[in-house]
Amino acid sequence: MNNIANKKINRFANFFRQFSLLTRFSLLTLIIVIIVGMVSIWVMQRLLEQNIIIQEANNAADQVKTVLDKSLSSSDLAGPPDPARLGQIDALIRKEIINGHIVRINIYSRSKQIIYSNNMKMVGQSVPNDENLTKALDGQVTSDITSPTEELGDHGQHDRLIEVYAPIRIQGSNEVQGVYEIYHDMGLLDTQIATMRRSVGLILGLGLIVLYVALFGIVRNASRKLIRTSEENLRLFEEESARRSELEALYKISRELSTAAPNSDEMLDIIVRSAAKTIHSSYVCALLTENGNVVSCTTYPMRDDIQNLDFQCVPAANLPFLQRVLQHDEPVIVKSSEVNDLTESERKILTLNLAKTICLVPIRKIGQTSGVLLIGEMRSDNREPFSPEKLSLAKGIADQTAAALQRAQLFSNLEQAYLETVLTLANAVEAKDTYTKNHADNASRIAVLVGKELGLSDNELEDIRYGGVLHDVGKIGVPDSILNKPGKLNDEEWAQMRGHAAIGADILKPVPRLKGAADIVRHHHERYDGNGYPDGLAGEDIPIGARILTTVDSYSAMVDKRSYKAARPHEDAAAELRRCAGTQFDPRVVDALLGLFKRGALIPGDYEARVVENKAPH
Repeated sequence: MNNIANKKINRFANFFRQFSLLTRFSLLTLIIVIIVGMVSIWVMQRLLEQNIIIQEANNAADQVKTVLDKSLSSSDLAGPPDPARLGQIDALIRKEIINGHIVRINIYSRSKQIIYSNNMKMVGQSVPNDENLTKALDGQVTSDITSPTEELGDHGQHDRLIEVYAPIRIQGSNEVQGVYEIYHDMGLLDTQIATMRRSVGLILGLGLIVLYVALFGIVRNASRKLIRTSEENLRLFEEESARRSELEALYKISRELSTAAPNSDEMLDIIVRSAAKTIHSSYVCALLTENGNVVSCTTYPMRDDIQNLDFQCVPAANLPFLQRVLQHDEPVIVKSSEVNDLTESERKILTLNLAKTICLVPIRKIGQTSGVLLIGEMRSDNREPFSPEKLSLAKGIADQTAAALQRAQLFSNLEQAYLETVLTLANAVEAKDTYTKNHADNASRIAVLVGKELGLSDNELEDIRYGGVLHDVGKIGVPDSILNKPGKLNDEEWAQMRGHAAIGADILKPVPRLKGAADIVRHHHERYDGNGYPDGLAGEDIPIGARILTTVDSYSAMVDKRSYKAARPHEDAAAELRRCAGTQFDPRVVDALLGLFKRGALIPGDYEARVVENKAPH
């Protein structure tokens, strides 16, 4: 039974929860008002009914007392009167008292014996245990509602009667000498009570309805105000959440950009990947423009089936929407279903053959629009619309893109300026050290050929090229007297000369693109057996570019004429390289260099002309 009751309660609770808070409150309040109203009406009716009955009982008692108190004597109340006296009392009562309202009277003595009654059969009877009778003998007027009985004689003529007990005080005395028992017809009184009940019910009902309507109006207005406030708070919260999410996304992208290499390609890769994931779009393209043409396109697709997103070298004038963004510097949203005046080629270029919607956001550097962020969405507007929040985030990412490109450009300019300064220093070293004239270029060319022979990557060959050109730049810190000394150097002079490798590396380190070259410059005097300088590295711990440059530089030092020695023949230099392979030089590098001479890629004494096409950049 408990389970059944609980299920019913749960069903009712679930049914109740489907309504709004205002509806639930209104229903609950209505139920409470109805219950309170019904109870209040019932209580009010009962109180008024009792008041009417008490008032009518007092009126009946006063009417009887007015007539009989002055007509009765103490001897009449001492016991049942003689028949003659009884007849006189009966005649008086029937004439003056018995009417449509008062239908029966009994008179009791103090001993609770009936000395008179309309029903003569009751005369002489006693009622010792009647509570109302006892109260009346104590001087109180009491009343009660009763039903007609056989003893009243006219049973069936009245529905209800008021039974009133009133104390008898003989005129001139305050002592209670007996009790009147009066039966009052409720017929007319019931009509009055019914009218009173209807009036009370109507008045209280209308009052409660007015109260409920007023309460409902107050609550409804308060609820509407609360709903408006809640909606406004929710809107503000959602805006704040969206703004916070946007700032967090932009901060995350900014932090990732801060750790990236300062070049535009890597930065654009980070931006398009982060934008696609943050904006939840199908793909993102960063299009950079120059002289009215799209010169660069960096794309990040979220799906493997998105291909052929290549905008490079497309004239912007051929793309009206792109041109509009570039000219007016405002984002443009293009829906594939709403654009009918584009050719199939233009639709394909704008990826409208893939996306249902694209958003073009300008990438604006200081003073000019340098590109467009193209955000493509292959899903419908119902699933992923370009909301104001998305557009705001896209603008923020486009601004970050512009700032990143500006930083990359500034860094590139700074790096180029520094590189030119370093190359100028290298030229200055050549001017100071007469034997190094063209030595650095020649060593760089040969080292690159050896690197290719060993299968090194393009980046490694680039490091070797710059390392070869700049490997003696540290000699700018060595005095001319040491550089051009015709004889052997003493220990102190050798210490200064050996410091040029570390000095050169320190000069190159500030330029990120020369980091690999700086390592080569620092270690190009290390030995394969670990007895070199400045760090005593050995074997594979020495960068491959440095091992190559060490071998090439040593070969060049042997075959070149210097101020303190004559040039040696190629055969002697080759024999010395083979002899020192595994101690001073990497055997693989020695084999690669001598292999170039063996097959004619380099000609002893004329290698300069054979490698001219590999000239290192300045």
